[in-house]
Amino acid sequence: MTNTNRDLTAVLPDGNDFVFWETEQVYDRELHISARNGCDETGDGTSGAPFASIGAGAAIAAPGTRVIIHAGTYRECVRPAQGGTSPEYMIAYEAAGDGEVVIKASEVATGFARSLDYRIDSDSDGTEPVIWEHALNGEMFHGYNPFGVVNCIHEKNWLRYGRVEKESSLEPYFLRRGMVYVDGHPLRQVQLYQLMSNAPGTYWVEENGLKVHFRMPDNGSPEGHLIEVSCREQNFVPAKPFQSYIKVKGLTMLHAANGAPVPQIGALSCGRGHHWIIEDCVIGWANALGIDIGNEGWSIRRRPDQVIGYAVLRRNQILDCGVCGIAGIGASYTLVEDNVIARTGWQHMEFGWEASALKFHDSVDSLFRRNIFRDSDLCDGLWLDCGNYNDRITQNLFLNIRSPHGMIFMECNRGGAVPHEILIDNNILWDSKFYQSPEALKHTITIDSTHWNEPFDLSTPIGEGISGYGSDDMHIANNLIANMDGMGYSHNIIRGRMHGGRGGTSRNSIVMNNVIYDCRSGAIRLPNHDNTFDGNYYAKMPQGFLVLTYPAPTEQLDLAAWRRFEGYDLHGGYAAFKLSVDQEALTLTICPDDKTGVWDDCESVGYCSMEKVEPDAKVSTDYFGNVVEGKRMPGPLVVDRDDVTISIDPRKL
Repeated sequence: MTNTNRDLTAVLPDGNDFVFWETEQVYDRELHISARNGCDETGDGTSGAPFASIGAGAAIAAPGTRVIIHAGTYRECVRPAQGGTSPEYMIAYEAAGDGEVVIKASEVATGFARSLDYRIDSDSDGTEPVIWEHALNGEMFHGYNPFGVVNCIHEKNWLRYGRVEKESSLEPYFLRRGMVYVDGHPLRQVQLYQLMSNAPGTYWVEENGLKVHFRMPDNGSPEGHLIEVSCREQNFVPAKPFQSYIKVKGLTMLHAANGAPVPQIGALSCGRGHHWIIEDCVIGWANALGIDIGNEGWSIRRRPDQVIGYAVLRRNQILDCGVCGIAGIGASYTLVEDNVIARTGWQHMEFGWEASALKFHDSVDSLFRRNIFRDSDLCDGLWLDCGNYNDRITQNLFLNIRSPHGMIFMECNRGGAVPHEILIDNNILWDSKFYQSPEALKHTITIDSTHWNEPFDLSTPIGEGISGYGSDDMHIANNLIANMDGMGYSHNIIRGRMHGGRGGTSRNSIVMNNVIYDCRSGAIRLPNHDNTFDGNYYAKMPQGFLVLTYPAPTEQLDLAAWRRFEGYDLHGGYAAFKLSVDQEALTLTICPDDKTGVWDDCESVGYCSMEKVEPDAKVSTDYFGNVVEGKRMPGPLVVDRDDVTISIDPRKL
């Protein structure tokens, strides 16, 4: 009998429970902050005499202090002077609950004139562009002017200019970091003044970064609108590295003018500290990165006594980040649960190799559960890159992602004498789109695979569900992978990564009891035979949907050949049903298929025609965390009929 007192959604691949370190905190001092009636000069932080800026409280908050922030807009970068000393004795920065607390890395712009010094063509319909100019106030920058700095200035060895120029554009890597907002919505930056022709809602920055020229979305005047310009790199970051035991709760942070990773400089940054709790926050419109945890960069020397990780990220909304939502290097023992990460990747810097709603390196013993990853463009959903093991990815919902690799992407996570698994179970992946449009694919070049960092066999990725590059010991069970332009599950081998313990061989993975539906390029693509498949069910597939790319020539198999020659899926099969997802209501509808599926003389008549399968040894719960005893239906849902609509929002709020 299963122990129902144990949280089975938090059991890691090695069979041990994820370590929850949180405990009840003790606060013996409160500091009040109020933008509306506070004063830094005369206030003392009491409720009757609050400070006006959060920074005034952050400068004196000691362990055991709760900084209570009242409703208002705070235009500052909060820089805590110190952290707490233990899980019980933290420093907390919390919204008071009397209205929204907004920390903006921008200032209000006033003073506009018509821009008349540069030539610009009329729009194609004869409309004369109305361009405005605004001289930036240098005093607001305090030594960091994002309008004078391009997005990528640090580690660029990964940026292969020829490839990027052929497949996308170099433009976003060398645009300025500063942004212009009209009534809360950003204008789109262009490289040349003339490109504002035929493009209302754009702006251009002069070479010295001290003047912006912009065109309103309606080609009208800025008068009567709120115009804001970003001027700070971050919203919240400790004054010095390694400050730990800090809690941030209920705050909204907008308009960070940070640069593309690496280094990882988030709008909200743990500053290389450990044991942070970040919950119920909103991070929006960061130029590059929403939240960073861990060690910030792989070139940063790690101190011998340094503790990395132990962060808790819960119930946050990370929205509209240009490159990455959450990033972590060495972010081990981390809990990421009940978050929404949406609309990531609008900068289109996919060839910066850090573009993902969530990307971690060297993360061990971490738990990613009940999150929603959705509506990302030219970036992956969840990406674990090099040195990750004993992590669990469970009960997550992935929706509408146009990615260069996959909704879930495992890169170069290598096993060893004792295999280190990553468990991917009970997730729903729906609607992964072509990386490029079908028209662009007609002109796609073949990648030069001799480069050390290129997969052995790489064509342009086209909307994969779960993807691996040189990763061993993946354990993929009870997922629903559906409505993919590309493959449901694919793997490639990367040359040159088999050194320093980084690269893997794409072997020894277990793929069990999944439902793979309507993947228009096929269900599975593998570079070798050395993996295990069983209990998987396939529906609405093209011909030859099971692919082995090595040894040559490529084999494209149906289920009968898959079973006979590989010995795979002896307890799997075909099914015929119809699935649809309402992406606004977050519901899944399962309907009978009027046309029964007939392949290999095996006929399926509906969802419930799938035979129950032996449970995976490591998975004893369903998508909602309910314990499932004995044999179960494949996939993440326990459903006993094929005419039903259910909620697929996994969060516990």
